[in-house]
Parts: sequence; C-alpha cells; structure tokens
Amino acid sequence: MNHRAAGVAPSNPPPSLSVLHAQAFPMLDRAMIDRAAPYGMEISVAPGSVLLNSGDREAAFYIVLEGYIEVLECESDRAMHSLLVHRDGEFTGSLDLFTDRPNAVTVRADSASRLLRISRAALEHLILAERALAEILLRAFILRRIGYLRQRPYGGAILRCAARDGREDPVMDLAVIGGGPAGLAAAAYAASEGLQTLLVGGSMSCGEAPGLGALSGFPGTISGLCDGGLLRRAEDQSSRFGAHVLPRRTVSGFDGDCYPYRVWLDDGQMVETRSLIVATGMQEAAAGGAPLEANTAWLDGWLDTDDQGYIHTGRAAAGSMQARAYESSQPGVFAVGAVRAGSVKHVLASIAEGAAAVQVVHRFLDASAH
Repeated sequence: MNHRAAGVAPSNPPPSLSVLHAQAFPMLDRAMIDRAAPYGMEISVAPGSVLLNSGDREAAFYIVLEGYIEVLECESDRAMHSLLVHRDGEFTGSLDLFTDRPNAVTVRADSASRLLRISRAALEHLILAERALAEILLRAFILRRIGYLRQRPYGGAILRCAARDGREDPVMDLAVIGGGPAGLAAAAYAASEGLQTLLVGGSMSCGEAPGLGALSGFPGTISGLCDGGLLRRAEDQSSRFGAHVLPRRTVSGFDGDCYPYRVWLDDGQMVETRSLIVATGMQEAAAGGAPLEANTAWLDGWLDTDDQGYIHTGRAAAGSMQARAYESSQPGVFAVGAVRAGSVKHVLASIAEGAAAVQVVHRFLDASAH
C-alpha cells in the first residue's frame, strides 16, 4: 500500500520538482533522530488519535519513529481532506510553529504509532543548538509553505489583482526585498495566501554578500537558508503559486513619491507595487570596527531610520498616523527582521516577523482598496 497521499507529487516528477519535494519531506536518519531525542519525549498513540487540531494555537513537533501520521485540511464544506501521510523518519510541522498563527491543518495518527514529541519551546532550543538538523527542518518548513497550494486538490490562489481584458495586472500586490529568513517567510506566506508577490532575494546580505556570513552579527542565522540554493529552487516553482522570485537581483532605488510605489532593480528594471516589505538585513559599516548598519541605503532617505539605518516602525516611526505593527513612516511599506529598529536579531524571530507582517499587509491592501 502506498501511504503517501495521492496528488501530493506526480509519479514521474521533473528533476526540479523531485528535489523540491524531497527537501520539503525529508527522512531523518537514526543519527539525526538521536540528536533530537534529548529535546522531546517518546510517546505511543492509538489509531485515530488527534495530535494537532486545525485552528488551535498550541502546537508541537513530531518525528515519526514507527507508524503513519496523516495531515488533513478542512475544505469549505467542512469535510476533511487528506493532504499527505508521514512515515517512519519523517516529521510534522511548518513555519506556523514559529508564529502566532493558528494551525492550518489537523494531524492525526493513521495507525498505532511511536512518536518523538517536541514542544514548541524545546524545538526552538533544538534549532539553535543543532545546526545540521536545524538546516533540514527550517528548509523543509519553508518549502512546505511554498508548495502548499500545489498540494491542495482544489485549485490555486485567487490573486487579489484582478485580470483586466484577460491580462494579468502588472502591478504587484507585494514586493518583498531580501531573501533571508524574514523575507523568505514573508514571501511564502503572502504568495500562499493569494497575494501577487515578488521576492527580490539578492538584497539580503546573508552568506553570499560581503560582510554578513552566517555568524556575522546575526545570531542563529542558518546558512542553509541563505546560500541561494533555496531561492533558486523556489524560483523554479514560483509560477505555480503566484509569486515571482528573483534570487540574483538586488534593489537599487525606491520612489515613495507615487502610488503604486516604484522599486528599481540593479538591471534597470522598474517594478510597481502596492505594498513593500523590507527585509534586507545588515551589512558591515564603511569604517572598520564600527557597528553593523542596516542595509537600507537604497531607500535614499524615504523612511524614518535611526543613525545606523535601521527602520523605525509602528508608533516609533516619525509621522506614522495609524501605527500598524511593522509599518514604517511610509504607509504600506513594512520592515521585518534584522533591518527593523528594535527587532531581535535572530533567525526564529525574523521568521515570525516575516509571517506576521503579511497579516498587516492584507489589512493595508483591504483598506487602500476602499
């Protein structure tokens, strides 16, 4: 019996899709499971036991030691549809584990099963302490979100941008600038929730650009998320879920004097967007030995920042009237992750901010549409 749910992956997928699927649903070997064991507790569950409920905010992470764990989604008619089944060595979870969002799916045992249960708090400790395992888990969580709509059996996202005369609206709903943890999370959530999204991934100095390697001023950054490979794989699949990914491009300028806003890329291309998330991280200061500065020179003074270029948001942003969370002094322009003044410079905090900011972007776009 094939316990993998039908429709999750084609029987003979193209190489790029096969790689994406394998990294989104990896199988942990015995050594990796042994590394995770001290952070959790082994449990046995009966067939039909519900481990996570859709809509709940309390969540845990499970590694399947023996048995089958089914992931289900509630359809519009309230019927439960099976998305996939995890088997021995695989694990549950997505980026929702690091955000305040309710669980998007229900998880239940499909057979009598032995599991390693790790609480959300313990998982955060594991991510920080076990780098090799952390790269596998976080990459899988991000790719699962990217591939979420592709796995759904009843169609893709309905883009907020309505087609005109049969043509796609050339104006983006959202441009995410920066391909580090915060930018990846923001783009993955935005695209999977139906926003026409552009991710300019080369604008985050996180491993590839000079001065910001995995441990340079950004504690907890996982190098495997920032080596460019994940972005290139996302680019291969981006057209499937309504996002456009430019992993090698960087931004060169921003015009906040018009709406939709205009963003220029390093190849001279101009992009129009209704909203913007800045997730461009930090870079070394020009003067050797000086504190790290925010990578915001391309904004050319349009946003209220501190002396090191970190972007003020919410009530701290000069001239901000509505004081939305993560919103800068320019309405509809948001900052997340290390580039935001007062943020926790840490990979898990950045992922949480990127995901949370998308909820605020929705509210801004809804308001501006009226």
